[in-house]
Amino acid sequence: MPKPQSHDDFASAAMMRMIAAGVDLLGLGPREHPPMGAHVPRPQKRAVLQALLDLHGPVAVLALSDGLDVMRPEPVLQALQKARSVGELLDRWGRLERFSHARHTVLVKSDADGAFRLSHTAKDSGPAPSLAETLLVFGTVTKLTEMIGAKNVLLQAENGSPFRQNRAWKNPKGLGRLNRVVLSTDETPAKPKFDEPDIPQDPVAAVRARIKADPIRRWSIEDLARDTAMSTRTLQRRLSEKSVSFSRIMSKIRMEIAADYLCAPESQSLAEIGFLTGFSDQAHFSREFRRNVGTSPRAFREEFQ
Repeated sequence: MPKPQSHDDFASAAMMRMIAAGVDLLGLGPREHPPMGAHVPRPQKRAVLQALLDLHGPVAVLALSDGLDVMRPEPVLQALQKARSVGELLDRWGRLERFSHARHTVLVKSDADGAFRLSHTAKDSGPAPSLAETLLVFGTVTKLTEMIGAKNVLLQAENGSPFRQNRAWKNPKGLGRLNRVVLSTDETPAKPKFDEPDIPQDPVAAVRARIKADPIRRWSIEDLARDTAMSTRTLQRRLSEKSVSFSRIMSKIRMEIAADYLCAPESQSLAEIGFLTGFSDQAHFSREFRRNVGTSPRAFREEFQ
């Protein structure tokens, strides 16, 4: 029987692997061994970040996110990179925080000009994030913004001092206020970074292909109609002719993907699987899995892994 797993540090493990790749890419010293399991103690991440900040300064910590360019494929980070807009990326980041039970959160406020005001703060009354943690988070969000195709990405302090401009990191000023920044871009092209699936002629197969390619996206019937070159009414009619519905297809695909993850020899944590299959939180994932499959995700894994 597999060893019971904690579920709250899979995002930290992914970040540690990014840090390791960034350290190696930037030549900052001996490569930090990247944890390969689903979890990593948060104190370990904080200690590594603080040491890098003390030795190399804030620009080096911001630039650790450049490790995204060279690290091995990471399911969680790939799910973030499939966002079609900056707003969608930030929404996915927020869901990742909920699934990983992050102690800190990025609060987002949209400006009228399309920019996003971001603040990195503690959840509830917990301890505030360290400067190194805030640098890493804002650097990662900014790098991901570039990777989804946004142009002229600019990260700056509220006073206009730039931290990232023209795809180059700048020496930040006024570090005491770095927990509040402004992220602005030109319009993001509404197309995924990864290859588009071929659209089958069969409407059910077409909808399945789209959802399976990006299960974390907040799909709507209007999105699917547009992506499959049909009107919403036409798609609904064609699905009805097959005696299926959009919501039923969505639910079935999520269950199929979750089952594949749960049966894998090196399976992700339950929280990570819930995130990767597009649920809003782990309680929703567990409830829907039990309703559709008849057992809990944990029991399913223990029986079939």
